[in-house]
Amino acid sequence: QMSGARRASVEEILADKSIDAVLICTPTDMHADQIELAAKAGKAIFCEKPVDLTLSRIDACMRAVRKARVPMFVGFNRRFDPSFREVKERVAKGEVGILRSVRITSRDPQPPPASYLEVSGGMFKDMTIHDLDQARLQLGEIVEVSAVASDNGLQLFKEAKDHAQAIVTMRAASGALATIVNSRACAYGYDQRLELF
Repeated sequence: QMSGARRASVEEILADKSIDAVLICTPTDMHADQIELAAKAGKAIFCEKPVDLTLSRIDACMRAVRKARVPMFVGFNRRFDPSFREVKERVAKGEVGILRSVRITSRDPQPPPASYLEVSGGMFKDMTIHDLDQARLQLGEIVEVSAVASDNGLQLFKEAKDHAQAIVTMRAASGALATIVNSRACAYGYDQRLELF
């Protein structure tokens, strides 16, 4: 908001010389265009994941950012969660021993609206990506991935051609294993867990 109760447009925000940085926290299908506009305006950029759903569009955005010479950060919030971060630090200090496996649970309390599912890129690109990032952060290079998913017979996910739950298994270059369990709907609430063995 720039003045009083009136909301500023994206164009007004990007033209405002008193604004040095922008946060792009819009639906997924808007990120790439807004990154390019912000870069062209010379603003530092924080963008929620993902930049886009296609590699060619991501590459074009990164070229625009490099050309404008502006800093850009893509948000993977769990990297900065104090509990998850502490686990990584304790492993790095050798307090845990040799890391054999990681188990990640990620469950949302209720499904997103159908309008969001249409533009999200699907469960793996929208939700599981956080857990894939966390597994790689904890284990290093991942060399093997397999996944199964289901719409659980729910019409919302069938119509969106998306998944209500997924299970992912991975093997790191070190030989350590990872399991990710995702669900778009969890009756008991939001559930985020990380377990290292």
